[in-house]
Amino acid sequence: MKKFTSTVLGLVALAALPLGAANWSDTFVGYQYSNQFRDPGLVGTQVKNRLELSGVYGWDYGTNFFDVNMLSATKSSPANDSTGQPQAGVPGNTEVYVVYRSSFDLGKIFKTNMAFGPVREVDFTVGFDFDSQDNQFASNKKLMIAGPQFGLNIEHGFWNVGFGGCREANYNGVVQKEVDFKTQYAIWTSWGKHFDLGVPATFKGWLNYVGPKGKDGFGVDTKAETVGDMYLMFDASGLFGRKHGAFLIGPGFEYWNNKFGGVNYSAPAVFNPATGKGPWNNNERTTALMLSAEFHF
Repeated sequence: MKKFTSTVLGLVALAALPLGAANWSDTFVGYQYSNQFRDPGLVGTQVKNRLELSGVYGWDYGTNFFDVNMLSATKSSPANDSTGQPQAGVPGNTEVYVVYRSSFDLGKIFKTNMAFGPVREVDFTVGFDFDSQDNQFASNKKLMIAGPQFGLNIEHGFWNVGFGGCREANYNGVVQKEVDFKTQYAIWTSWGKHFDLGVPATFKGWLNYVGPKGKDGFGVDTKAETVGDMYLMFDASGLFGRKHGAFLIGPGFEYWNNKFGGVNYSAPAVFNPATGKGPWNNNERTTALMLSAEFHF
């Protein structure tokens, strides 16, 4: 883990050097709401509000991307307490999830045309995820990722597809144990396509697939995990007297299968001490419709 982490962090630090010399950039503050999110260990859906700060910028040899999500849940997804289940007087939990990616354009670095077929550019991408949540599980995720990425030719937008290796360390507050998972493969894609539906619109999103990463904090074998968000955003800038692309609003959808690598399982609503089954080992697939808004600056 240390060698993999130090290599990725070194490349991230190298990419961060030109922060003040961006050739182009796009930064926005976003908001998403849904009453259909799910958390492992809780039966049923939860209401969450998500505030997002996201940005991407291009420099001479590639692009850098960051995304900070701050989630606030209602009391149906409680902050840390003795049982982990909703209780009177216990507020909802809060969570912060940070993503950073640096993509080095190999064609620009080696001054050669690397386009072929539908591929317009070839990158080498490195980055990290960081997560902290104040519920009973007390996630403290630290993930490093690296691998090649291919930019595909599409009109009025972009589509990136990459694959590589990643390594995660986390914490399981239920058993109070640090967990250092095995290095595993990852496949990812992100896209943004602009078109017109009477008003300017954008179909955008991302999707990650991560292979099994060994045993979790409970000693159970993990499963392949799939997670992604997608949005259909409409340009409503004119309604607020802003320039094109400044304010976007529209529906979104989140899909999360085998969350945290735990197998999907619907447990009984009430814990049964005779069988050891109950809400604590519940992990249902997330299929959440969202309302989303973005202010770009």
